Amino acid sequence: MKTAKEKIAYLRGLLEGGNLYGKDPGDGILWDQLLDILDDMAVAINALSANQDELTEYVEAIDSDLMDLEDEVYADADDDDDDWVEIECPECGEPVTFEQGFLYDDDVQITCPECGGVVYQGENFQDFDDLLDYEDEDDEDEE
Repeated sequence: MKTAKEKIAYLRGLLEGGNLYGKDPGDGILWDQLLDILDDMAVAINALSANQDELTEYVEAIDSDLMDLEDEVYADADDDDDDWVEIECPECGEPVTFEQGFLYDDDVQITCPECGGVVYQGENFQDFDDLLDYEDEDDEDEE
């Protein structure tokens, strides 16, 4: 595909070689001015194209750097999705989501945030109120 400068040079050759300026000398000046304007426009277009290419390259480099940074920062984010458990509350039926690690903790109790019902309880769980009652009994025994 021919560039704008090549097309303008071809047009200039046609006008000069074919004596298409006409008999009026003003016609030649008019055509010369128009071709000069077209030359200037072609130079400006080439400069814009070069700037666009440079900006495209720069944006692609930024995009690549951003992808690398996202991979670094969010590398473990996909793994975190597998570490969550969802159990339906036996009392209200609402889904309760919690970390899978709590399933292996013997002294934990998971309650529903909606109704307060117990969703999961470890084997060795002791209610905080029971512990306080136990400590109060010890204090009474000492008196």
